[in-house]
Amino acid sequence: MKTKHQLNVQLPSPTEILMTRSFDAPRDLVYRVFADHTTHAKWMGCGYGTVLESTGGPEIGQPWHFRMDMGEHGLLHLFGQCLEAVANERLVRTFVYNVPGIRECPSVEICTFAEEQGVTTITVLVKHLSEENRDGHVNSGMEQGASASYDALDAYLAEVSR
Repeated sequence: MKTKHQLNVQLPSPTEILMTRSFDAPRDLVYRVFADHTTHAKWMGCGYGTVLESTGGPEIGQPWHFRMDMGEHGLLHLFGQCLEAVANERLVRTFVYNVPGIRECPSVEICTFAEEQGVTTITVLVKHLSEENRDGHVNSGMEQGASASYDALDAYLAEVSR
């Protein structure tokens, strides 16, 4: 699917990943759909996965849990805890990939939401403990999966805003 806005991925430091993506939707809607785990099955999936479970919420201390069937790539299991939540502005959470050798190295994901003239931009800064962890994340297919999920989010936002 070709979309108007594309995912931009940068590596601002040896331990960070910065992802930016814009959506033609109001900030409160983008934040609500992004933060509401009951909507994740509608748009997450990396382009080929099926969401099996997504729980949690944007309340400080709230654990979150995400499982997805990635077909021939097996199951993807992610989890963490909400560290900060400012409605329509910011979500901060720990992020753990439940894979041996990686699950011992949680990252922190800082998501911000900004709107200008009806276009909302999500900025996601992922802070890893080491360059090796960051590079493992980057080389996991993260950019392709995030891009496909954000394209599906774009389509879902268009559908629910009608």
